[in-house]
Amino acid sequence: MMQVGRRLVHTAARAQCVVSTSTDPYVNLAFEDWLLRNTDAQTHVLYLWRNRPTVVIGRNQNPWKECDLGKLQERGVGLARRTSGGGAVYHDLGNTNYTVLMPRQAFSRDRCAVMVAEALQQAGIPAHVTARHDVAVGARKVSGSAFRLTSSRAFHHGTMLIDADLAGLSGCLRSRHADAIDARGVDSVRSPVANLRDFSWTIDHGTFCAAVRARFAAAFGPVSDMPFDPNANAEMRQRLATWDWLYGQTPDFVHRLDGFFGWALLTAAISAHRGYISAVDLAPPRHASALPPHVQAAIADVRRLLPGTRYCRDDVARQLAPVSARSPHAAEISDWILSAFH
Repeated sequence: MMQVGRRLVHTAARAQCVVSTSTDPYVNLAFEDWLLRNTDAQTHVLYLWRNRPTVVIGRNQNPWKECDLGKLQERGVGLARRTSGGGAVYHDLGNTNYTVLMPRQAFSRDRCAVMVAEALQQAGIPAHVTARHDVAVGARKVSGSAFRLTSSRAFHHGTMLIDADLAGLSGCLRSRHADAIDARGVDSVRSPVANLRDFSWTIDHGTFCAAVRARFAAAFGPVSDMPFDPNANAEMRQRLATWDWLYGQTPDFVHRLDGFFGWALLTAAISAHRGYISAVDLAPPRHASALPPHVQAAIADVRRLLPGTRYCRDDVARQLAPVSARSPHAAEISDWILSAFH
């Protein structure tokens, strides 16, 4: 027996399947974490789930570098950070996510990717597994994946683009600051993508889930159903939605800026640690003419005020408000710094 929330569920079956009834990315990711920690170590579990429009980044990625945060806000697209590695992906209801949990010693990314590719082949779509463990049709990727390992359990999870908003995907996953940010985290590898609907008019969320479940049963034996409980991991769900997890988990990075003003050229290097500004190096190039005293004072204020501030436009704007009020030149410097946070 095992407990899901306050309910007991039999675990005699070696293969189980659970389908989420939620589109909340934090609920779904929290339940995935619960499955990893609480299911029988010798079972295989297939978990199928979808999210409302959300960009999901890997555990060690930089959201300011991986996505256009301003565009996410404009379009009502959420941000989530998963507990596994890998690159940034776009989720909406046209994308189905699959997770295969297994004993640690049975872990194989190829086996799970092949299982999904075979499910698509059974549906008449000529899918194959790439050298990067992605699933593709021809030269275009339809599924990316990542994994997580513990001492006794492992999971392989991936996306499947069925009828996703690819225009939204492209716009959300492109940051105009990407080249200016030096980050220690993992960069996403961009690949041409396609929806399964480009290859089949009959494929949808339901038929994909049925096809994957059939191949899962072929690989691991008779499958029993497991109930989905959105409240099974409520504490984890809350943690996944916090600023400290979404942004504060970001590895150290430096954002470099060049500012061309009518009165001077300035360069800035804004360093951040765990999502907070740790240092600001702001100065004109070497051998440049001396700056007027009021500009030097504004630069000194920026250097003094920003360390310890969250790497967030609203917080930085509040800190820079006194600087902006001092002179037109100081206001220009503040606006330029704030441009890094769009």
